[in-house]
Amino acid sequence: MALHGTSKQYIVERLEREGHTALLEAVRSGQITALTAATSLGWVRRPPLMGGSTHQAHRRDFRLRKARGELGPGEKMELIYGPSPAMGSCFASREALRAAWTAVRDELLGRANPGRRPAAFYEFEWDGPRPAYDVERSTLWRAGKLSEAERAVLEHEWKATFTEAQPDDFTLSDGSGEILRGDCARAAHYAWADIPRELVKRWTSAERRRRLRRARGERQPVAPAEEAAVK
Repeated sequence: MALHGTSKQYIVERLEREGHTALLEAVRSGQITALTAATSLGWVRRPPLMGGSTHQAHRRDFRLRKARGELGPGEKMELIYGPSPAMGSCFASREALRAAWTAVRDELLGRANPGRRPAAFYEFEWDGPRPAYDVERSTLWRAGKLSEAERAVLEHEWKATFTEAQPDDFTLSDGSGEILRGDCARAAHYAWADIPRELVKRWTSAERRRRLRRARGERQPVAPAEEAAVK
């Protein structure tokens, strides 16, 4: 009798013939059934569920993603934010976690905001404790861990924030009802924006020189190095 489209032998032979190595190994090792592999490739259609729980379907989908080397939303969420305090880790071992991070590293880094990193980055690519959120961007900037594009975006943002605080009458509320003024207000503003102190020092020096020249009525052009320092 000829083998038909839903028999295990037929599916296994077709998987082998068409080069679906990962699915073939998953079927042979018992991770997934031959029918699950065939359904995922559109060779056959699984009969619809007639009521009851969908847990079995979820478990089947999880095993299929694992066989294909794919990650579901839950696994990616853990790589970004860390394991769930209530449910624990989705991964059976640290090796599995590392393999998952390696597989989707570029994708998750590409989705991150400038100067931010997923939890798995700090687990596998960072020496020391994870920096606090409020100083994460300046910490990565100082450590040279930003891409050129990220660095440009952040420095442009920081320079705009720095410039906002330069008027002589600059004030800032500290959140408790007290109004800070002058240098105290500026320092609090820089800290809130997480501007690296190295940039604050450089830009402050350049701003003071510019004010001094204006006070003297000087009109000489700004030197290229100084112009770069204030940008």
